[in-house]
Amino acid sequence: MDYLLVDYLISHGLEMKWYPIQIASLQLSIPLVGLTFMGVLIVAIAAWLNMSATVPIAVARELGHLETIRVLRAAGIALFFFSAVLFVPYIIGASVFWGQASVLTKAVPQLAGSIQGLFYFVQPAMIQDPLTEFVISQNAAALALVAVSGLVGYSQRRIKRAR
Repeated sequence: MDYLLVDYLISHGLEMKWYPIQIASLQLSIPLVGLTFMGVLIVAIAAWLNMSATVPIAVARELGHLETIRVLRAAGIALFFFSAVLFVPYIIGASVFWGQASVLTKAVPQLAGSIQGLFYFVQPAMIQDPLTEFVISQNAAALALVAVSGLVGYSQRRIKRAR
């Protein structure tokens, strides 16, 4: 999902820069945008390990139906919040969103003040350059993933299990 966002941003003006690395006689070039993707991947793996620490993976095959649902629910909640924090700023910043908001204010005039307030609130973020928006969205999504995995892990530890 994060890779698709990077691909979309590159096609809409995010400049792809490469960083050359030399290891002995081997010359490698690493895309700088790919480093954030790899960082989010590492955070996602760490968050999953934190959530699954309450239910050891070795015993996962012997889980009851309720425990399986808890693990899937935890993964779904973490993925939802990661996706929301990652993509909602781009959705709100899109001209299509504001076009539909304009149509909505014409249909329901009572919402005009709220939608105008939302526009003034997000306008400073919308005028940032693509690289700044990308970095902020990546870091915020990773932070949301860590926070949700911590909360899910904490709430799972508090559940008393019968042996």
